[in-house]
Amino acid sequence: MPRRRSSSLLALLALSQPLAACDGQPAPGPAPDAGSSAAAPAAAGAAQDRLGALLAAEQRRAALEVSPADQQSRDVGVRRAAARALARIGGDAARPGLVRALADEDDEVIAWAAYGLGFSCKEHEGETVSMLVARALARDAGPGLSAAPGAAAPAAAVNGGVAAASAVAPAASASVNGGGAAASGASAGPPRLDAGGALARAVGRCGAEASEPTLVAWLEGPRERAVHAAYALGDLAAIKLKLREETLVALLNLASGSAASPPVPEALYPIGRLEHVPLTVIPRIRDVATARLAEAGDARLFAVRALGRAGEAAVGELARVLTTRGVFTASERAEAARALKRLGAPGQRALADAVASLVPSADPIALTGLVSEDFGALLTALEALGAAGAARKPLRDLAALPPPPSAPAAILRRVAWLRCGAARLLAGENFRDPLLLGCDVTAPDDPGSKPDAGAPVRGSIGARAVVEVIGRGAITGARLAAFRAYAESGELRAREAAIELIASHEEIVGAPDLLAKALVAEEPGLVAAAAEVIARQPQRASEAPGKRKRRAGRERKDAPAAVTSPAIEAALIAILDRPAARDDPELIGAVIGAAGALALRPAEARLEELCRSSYPTTRAHAGTALGVLRGRKVACDAGLPGDAGAAGRPAVAPPVGEVPSEASALVREPAVLTFDTDAGELTMTLDPALAPVAVTRFVDLARLGYYDGKIVHRVVPGFVTQFGAPFGDGAGGPPGRPALRCETSPVPFEPLRVGVALAGRDTGSSQLFVMHERAPHLDGQYAAVGAAAGPWAALVDGDVIRSVKVRN
Repeated sequence: MPRRRSSSLLALLALSQPLAACDGQPAPGPAPDAGSSAAAPAAAGAAQDRLGALLAAEQRRAALEVSPADQQSRDVGVRRAAARALARIGGDAARPGLVRALADEDDEVIAWAAYGLGFSCKEHEGETVSMLVARALARDAGPGLSAAPGAAAPAAAVNGGVAAASAVAPAASASVNGGGAAASGASAGPPRLDAGGALARAVGRCGAEASEPTLVAWLEGPRERAVHAAYALGDLAAIKLKLREETLVALLNLASGSAASPPVPEALYPIGRLEHVPLTVIPRIRDVATARLAEAGDARLFAVRALGRAGEAAVGELARVLTTRGVFTASERAEAARALKRLGAPGQRALADAVASLVPSADPIALTGLVSEDFGALLTALEALGAAGAARKPLRDLAALPPPPSAPAAILRRVAWLRCGAARLLAGENFRDPLLLGCDVTAPDDPGSKPDAGAPVRGSIGARAVVEVIGRGAITGARLAAFRAYAESGELRAREAAIELIASHEEIVGAPDLLAKALVAEEPGLVAAAAEVIARQPQRASEAPGKRKRRAGRERKDAPAAVTSPAIEAALIAILDRPAARDDPELIGAVIGAAGALALRPAEARLEELCRSSYPTTRAHAGTALGVLRGRKVACDAGLPGDAGAAGRPAVAPPVGEVPSEASALVREPAVLTFDTDAGELTMTLDPALAPVAVTRFVDLARLGYYDGKIVHRVVPGFVTQFGAPFGDGAGGPPGRPALRCETSPVPFEPLRVGVALAGRDTGSSQLFVMHERAPHLDGQYAAVGAAAGPWAALVDGDVIRSVKVRN
């Protein structure tokens, strides 16, 4: 690691920027006389005004509204707000301010600066990593840092150069110990920002040539720094798709421990981020990860995941984890099932044996125990099985599992998930299989009808299972008729799944008509599904040549082989013109992609307008589509369509947006939300300290009853529970509420942390997720808005939130 070079770089950085000196003295400039009676109120009022202005700049994505004066302020709160705004705005316009903030003496400002630079280092990777490393070395060399005057609370003591900064607000904070969480999960209150962790993670995310050797060197430091370096190497592994063999050896040495230092199981995290590892380290991975299974804790999940990269010899240990209740958590058992799926035929045989041992008793009283976190392990094992194979008999038992008489909806739903999961494996390609057609016991009885493949089954769980089986064969003849029944109407999520099959089944006749009907639907998820099919396979939007009218009985030799459906063209143009669609970056991005793939000339002017959108994902999509139309690369990063990378292009900041309505009436204190659900009473505490606008929206929606009656539309056992979509399919948000700007932060996503669901940058709206386990790959990528309590992992897809109560 270039220690001397980095130190001199930091000295140059500190001398060149107009920041407060390292001794804590304010920067030169006019200020009220400290001895006057008007000084304190005047300073407090001015600081409050700047805090409001900086929040507005952050929400509008207006980097130029964050001034050097804000970064020199006596008030540490103003400097923190300025650094936070720049970190969240990102890009070239924010980079100079982030570089200035990196030289601040306050740990929280440093954390925001490092976090922002980690996401704004494109084309500056080497320079940025040098600055980050230099700042880390300077923190090591200096005395213990304390918060600047005006901090809400004193900073934690520096431990080996890794400090936890003072809290954002006076509310209680959760300490960050190596990025992990306490056994009880995420603590209520805003988590502290850790400058050391932010610096390390930024080094990993930049992916410079010096990143890997630097982080490997940091593995040998104090435990907290080693943990941060391990997580950062996981970030690097996701970018580079590989790590050096000597890096893997260093990680395994750290994870195994020694006589002088205890094992650090977090060091196994980067291994689980790799798809392939060198054959030479596989035996060591197996040995070290197996040893770590004996130690309970949040990081044990990383050992389970690493075993999925350890070859066939790891199958036995993974099977033991999957089938051992009580010793291993439900999350670890579900992760073991996913790891077994990676291990080919030996893993499939182990999954088949595991399913046989996990099948629940048909006793009605025993089935009441399905409403638990353990249910997710069996469901994940079913999903991991590729075929019935040796599990055929237990699968038949599951597919015919009788629902308890007068069972509540929550039990029926879980029985349906088991029955349909088993039936789809047994069915193979037979979409008419009686077990499959009758698997969903949640649908209301209809005495006048019998399960029939010619009409869609009525339950969501069963309908989706049938569509999956339809997609296993060529969609022609009777299978095509069944497919059309699901693609044209019926349960929304099954319809979306059917539309998605069009992209992978060229034999489907009448695809343009089905896509056109989906594009004019009310539900944004269905519209987006059709648009994404067109973007991936634009030929599916074309009518067959034989259906076009011929002129005077003859075909022009230079005529195209097919023409785009006029109905599809009209639908796409109509969506591009719709103001509400432009406030939904996920939907408009899909539609722009379809228009670009089809090279729709009538869309060009509209794409130029969208090139000036304040949403970065919309601008990116618009630039790509314009590039297709114009035959050259087009960039919209400055809000103006121009040749990408053209010399002499003006350095214009991206366009700014509007301040959201929530900013005018912010929630100031934490709010407790109590959910009455099919799995019992669950709670979460939303804290506005780090995400004031997002928390204000969620609290407001809860008070208005928006979440009452909504379904939980996504549960991934061992990972996340998600809810809040207006149509229950994971798409869109409440009408009249534009997408939220991301209020991300460098805090860990630990068990029971609550975050804002996204489909790209600045696409959040009304959907929240609750973590089941530690997930370092989410850190900094999503807004952390609070902490939950209760068995959120016991919910399943389709469970209902009956009501939500709010109290401050």
